[in-house]
Amino acid sequence: MLRLELITNDNFEFAVKIQNIIFPHYNGRNNYLSSLDINSKNKFFLAYNDDICIGTTGIYYYKNDTDNAWLGFFGLLEEYRYKNYGKLLLKLTEDYAYRLGFKYMRLFTDRLNNDIAINFYKREGYTFEKYESNEEELKDLFDVVIGSKSLIGNDVPKWNNKFINLTKQTKKQEY
Repeated sequence: MLRLELITNDNFEFAVKIQNIIFPHYNGRNNYLSSLDINSKNKFFLAYNDDICIGTTGIYYYKNDTDNAWLGFFGLLEEYRYKNYGKLLLKLTEDYAYRLGFKYMRLFTDRLNNDIAINFYKREGYTFEKYESNEEELKDLFDVVIGSKSLIGNDVPKWNNKFINLTKQTKKQEY
C-alpha cells in the first residue's frame, strides 16, 4: 500500500539522498529545509510502498495565493516507474493539497527532454500553457510550461504568466 511520510528532521538526510538519486541535477535540500517549519503549508514527503521508499513528492505555495498548491520534487526511483505508482502518488499528493484547502494543483517543468513527464500529467488531467514572464531573468534559457488541474471539479483558470520567481527557485536548487 502506498503511503506518504512527512520529511522531518529525523529522515531529512535520507530524503535528500533519495531526491538526489531521482533528480541528480537539482538540489532539494533548501526546499526540504524550508518545509520543516510546522507552521508552513509547504510540505515534502517520502513515498513508501509498504516499507520500501520508492520516491518523493511535495507541495508548496506562494504567499498571498491561497488557491494554488504547487507540485514539488515529484518523482519515483527508476525501478518503480511505469508500474502505476506515479498515478497513485500524484493522487495522494493532490488529495493532501485539497485537504489543506487548495483549489488547484500547479506545476512547472521544462519541455526540453521531458515529454514523458508532460504526457503523464496530461493523462492525469493537467492542462499546459507556456510560461513567459518578462520578469524572469532566465526566461530565455528554459522552455517552461505550467501544468494546472482543478482539485474542486471546476475549470482551472489559466496561470497567464503570473510571476513565480523561477529564476530564484532555480538558483536555490543549484549544487
